[in-house]
Amino acid sequence: MSSESQKDKERLAQAAKTFFSCVQDLASFTNTFIELFNSYMSTHILLIAAREDSNVKDFFEHMLKVVKEMKSVVDAKHAEMQKEPLYSKIAMTVFSMIEKGTDLKALHQSAKEVFTNSQEPVIISVLNSSHILGSLETSLSLLMKCPIMNLQLSDFYRKDTKEQSDATTSEESMSPGPSENSVTNTLKKLEDVLKTENAKNPIRSAADRLEQIVKTLGPDLEVLQKVTQTIKTNDSMVKKDSDK
Repeated sequence: MSSESQKDKERLAQAAKTFFSCVQDLASFTNTFIELFNSYMSTHILLIAAREDSNVKDFFEHMLKVVKEMKSVVDAKHAEMQKEPLYSKIAMTVFSMIEKGTDLKALHQSAKEVFTNSQEPVIISVLNSSHILGSLETSLSLLMKCPIMNLQLSDFYRKDTKEQSDATTSEESMSPGPSENSVTNTLKKLEDVLKTENAKNPIRSAADRLEQIVKTLGPDLEVLQKVTQTIKTNDSMVKKDSDK
């Protein structure tokens, strides 16, 4: 095998492993995001599973369904906010309390509750300004058209652990990791699915396409992580303030 051909195989293997990691990260970040979203929006959106035996199409279909559901909630809430801005609600609440002659201590406590309960508009604003849900919907819709949809995550990468028996005590059998045959079979399956028609170098063609798929996921993963962290940080600040 030529060194160039070997490099193409290594590229494909690395792209497959990276895709596997991206899907697991996507599931992890999304589930954290879903938990926060359910907490703030009083929704009951189901979490996403990304096991090795998961079908790629099923995973992305579930992701797309979740994103569309959240986007629908955000769009509806944002429309409501435009009709009645948050500052108007707060001003009306405080003004009403002053009119009733509420004492300063009670006014302060109620004001804290108003701002604490205003987290929903804050989250809506963060999601709306980041455009993360719309971006994810677009990316996932494009990915659904890729030829990898009929594969399982284990077709990209698997963490094989060879079982030990009383008669097998070799160092190789005790070491976890993908076997050589497993890697070869994985690369062959990906090559067959991803190669372009009449490609002069099927392995390189497959590597190019899978690397492009990974690039499609990358930016959305970064934004999703940042948005989730922003919401969690905001949540911590509010809880800290409410405890004072």
